[in-house]
Amino acid sequence: MQLLSINTSKKRNLPYGKREIETGIFKKPVASPVRVMPDHIEGDEQADLKNHGGFSKAVYAYGYQHYEYWQNKLKRAALPYGSFGENLTISLLDENEIHIGDTFKLGEAVLSVTQPRVPCFKLGLKFELANMPKLFSQSLRTGLYLSVVESGDISVGDRFELIHKQQNSISIKDLFYAYFHQEKTESLDTLEQALQIEGLSPEWKAQIEQYLG
Repeated sequence: MQLLSINTSKKRNLPYGKREIETGIFKKPVASPVRVMPDHIEGDEQADLKNHGGFSKAVYAYGYQHYEYWQNKLKRAALPYGSFGENLTISLLDENEIHIGDTFKLGEAVLSVTQPRVPCFKLGLKFELANMPKLFSQSLRTGLYLSVVESGDISVGDRFELIHKQQNSISIKDLFYAYFHQEKTESLDTLEQALQIEGLSPEWKAQIEQYLG
């Protein structure tokens, strides 16, 4: 797995109905190296810190292998790096193989997987397609959030190398599917197991506890 692009953005205002909203979803490739900080990537801003950014969601990564699927699905000739609001575009990022708590080395940085990405309406605004969040959720091609174990510089071309495989964990795909696409009775075992995983983001832990409660 290789880092193909580092994407950042500053916050900007966007018309939304009769009001304006603030968003940082319009990521663009930047020159490397770039410093990975404890709660964000250098030069990047997030508008909605409840759902994006912070220590448990410092970095969002997406697999470039999904781009072809979306080009066909959306009938788009091409999609530039950063199209899904990701900070890191990785050559291959398989949500079925990567588990909560898995830890990766990237350049000088060490990153740990904390949760799937949950799409919001801003993804629809980005693609000018109101049902894009629904399509994104149904595809199970969610990408993943990472916390920063060790800060450091990263560069395009760096390997995204697994250095620790979390035991007794759940894949990004299975966790997302259990929470959003299964009946509660069918997902119970998976969600209860998820609560025991070291490395699950506090936000998802609280969300699952409330759902099961």
